[in-house]
Amino acid sequence: MRLATVLLALALTACVTREPSPQEIRSKRFETLPDKAVVYLYRDRIDFVDNPASFTLDGAHQGATYRGTYFRLELAPGRHQLAGFAGDIGHFEFAVEAGRLYFIRHTVSRFRGTELSHFQPVPADYGRQAVLPYELNGAP
Repeated sequence: MRLATVLLALALTACVTREPSPQEIRSKRFETLPDKAVVYLYRDRIDFVDNPASFTLDGAHQGATYRGTYFRLELAPGRHQLAGFAGDIGHFEFAVEAGRLYFIRHTVSRFRGTELSHFQPVPADYGRQAVLPYELNGAP
């Protein structure tokens, strides 16, 4: 009987959902900004590597992506570069325009013990659907 109670309690805690933050709720409105581009960088729940993957934006460390998370980045119009961090040689250069939304999928693979980031732009409709169930990891 006691074991059954413990197992039931564990099963129920596994079903607990977290409450999204006000920032996350606001970010999922996918609103644009008149003077900046908004870029959603997300990492799928199904990825090749379980570990967090740190990344830089224009040479500045931004944090780490985890499976099932995303960042909302507000960028000045022009060219930018996403890159892996600390031995991760993955990189991606892209240009953005003010008042537009962009979605970039971040995947990570491992080759000979080294992790490698891959950044892939995706269509806005696809990106919105991908981001909706994920957890906000970073926003301005």
